[in-house]
Amino acid sequence: METELTIEEIKKGYAKKGEFLFQCLYCDQTFDDRFVYPISESNSQLARAEGAMIYHLKHQHDGPFETLLNLDKNQSGLSDTQKNFLALFSKGIDDQEIADQLNITTSAVRNHRFKFREKKRQAKILLALLESIEEKEQDEFTANSLIDSDERFISSKKEREKVFDTFLDENGKAVQIPKKEKKRIILLQRLAESFAPEKQYTEKQVNEIISEMFEDFVTIRRYLIEYGILGRTVDGTTYWKI
Repeated sequence: METELTIEEIKKGYAKKGEFLFQCLYCDQTFDDRFVYPISESNSQLARAEGAMIYHLKHQHDGPFETLLNLDKNQSGLSDTQKNFLALFSKGIDDQEIADQLNITTSAVRNHRFKFREKKRQAKILLALLESIEEKEQDEFTANSLIDSDERFISSKKEREKVFDTFLDENGKAVQIPKKEKKRIILLQRLAESFAPEKQYTEKQVNEIISEMFEDFVTIRRYLIEYGILGRTVDGTTYWKI
């Protein structure tokens, strides 16, 4: 897929090339707006180029949404678990029904929705940064740049280093659980690096990983769930990194 496509073109699955041509993003198919095209098996229906392209995407690629969803991880950055949730969200299924289908809690479903909103906000920030670099702009972010983000999860490198120096010993073990939420989240984010994406863990394995950093693995395990860092099944037997 081309790197200079707009978000709208990626969503639609095609781009206009020049004055007349519409190009499919997933194959070499093009349609010329100076002609009309049959869009039914009986050839009884005709459409202009853009209508023919929409028909092509639906019948040859299962539509742009499904095609985007099925891109490999190197292109989309999405795990199989995330793709599964996006597919369910796209169908308009409510959280309880999704939870029942996947045998997880509704809070885990809500956590996934929250994480996707966070990814969307983060992607906007990344795009803004890259565009600034390309345009050789030196504008700095202000607090207003992050007004839509959950400030609890945003910290500077200096803040993180200060928390690590204060609450971790020389072996990386927490000397105590911070009372201030933002500092606590910084340590939880550090702990989250110990969990591999797309891997399932038993409760015992989760406790062992937590114990490498915290004494009170029960409290920390609860925090990991509440903050949407880990998901778990309803019966509490299986955990995974969100």
